[in-house]
Amino acid sequence: MLGGFLAVAITDFIQGLLMVGALVVLPIVAIVELNSRGISLFSAIGEESANLSSLTGGAEGMAAVALIIGGLSWGLGYMGQPHLLTRFMSINDPENIRIGRKIAIWWAIPAFSGAILLGLAGMAMYGHGYFSDPEQVMPFMANSILPSWIAGVFISAAIAAMMSTADSQLLVVSSTIIEDIYHKILSREVTQKKLLLMSRLSTLFTGVAAFLIAITSQELIFALVSYAWSGLGASFGPIILLRLKWKKMTANGALAGMLTGFLTTIIWHDIDYLNAIISARFVSFIAAFIAIIIVSRLSRN
Repeated sequence: MLGGFLAVAITDFIQGLLMVGALVVLPIVAIVELNSRGISLFSAIGEESANLSSLTGGAEGMAAVALIIGGLSWGLGYMGQPHLLTRFMSINDPENIRIGRKIAIWWAIPAFSGAILLGLAGMAMYGHGYFSDPEQVMPFMANSILPSWIAGVFISAAIAAMMSTADSQLLVVSSTIIEDIYHKILSREVTQKKLLLMSRLSTLFTGVAAFLIAITSQELIFALVSYAWSGLGASFGPIILLRLKWKKMTANGALAGMLTGFLTTIIWHDIDYLNAIISARFVSFIAAFIAIIIVSRLSRN
């Protein structure tokens, strides 16, 4: 409410350091702990995979392909996330794009590799089905194999990951309400002081609404994030990508893409059978991409 974009950027940096520490150090400690117990990480994973294969009757091949596609589809959604796009909009020098790209790559390699290793170590250490909520693997493992004070720091990294997104989303929502809707669309001329006050109030109300949704929802965090990621990514991602690479996109095509991505996410996600086959994140993005191309070509004729 008080810091604005600069405060969000600084806190994101600090939270990122916590996340890298947890995602790099904890998997290493977990693997060392497995070795001390005489358990080989990959042999344990192989046994679990064999057990799952026997339970599914060999049908895990297509499921694995769908899982891989669904996992990679997270990358498609990045282009449509408003809180991430504001980072690019704030770059003051094109040269800094190269620097940011290198930082992003060197952040992603240890972070995502560590997250995968953490999940594999959890499966090897506890076995499939040990947790009713898989999101509890990391905090449970940290408490089990680390001193309490270090475990507390690493568990706070999970909160840092949530907060780094939450504060960015709050900033985007408040700026959209005040600057884009109230100030520009409604053409209300007010002083900067009043705009600042209204921005802080909208941030407060948005935060309270988000809190109420969080405490009343029965969905896992992963499911909620996936749903939002799919909707935003499919609604705006294809438009941004094609606007940069394809000059024939029309306004009608862009509108068709937004509606297609939005509606496909809702429909596909709410049909459990379809969502179990392949993630709505992938389907909605591809559907929106195709809709933009088709409608743009038709509307240009």
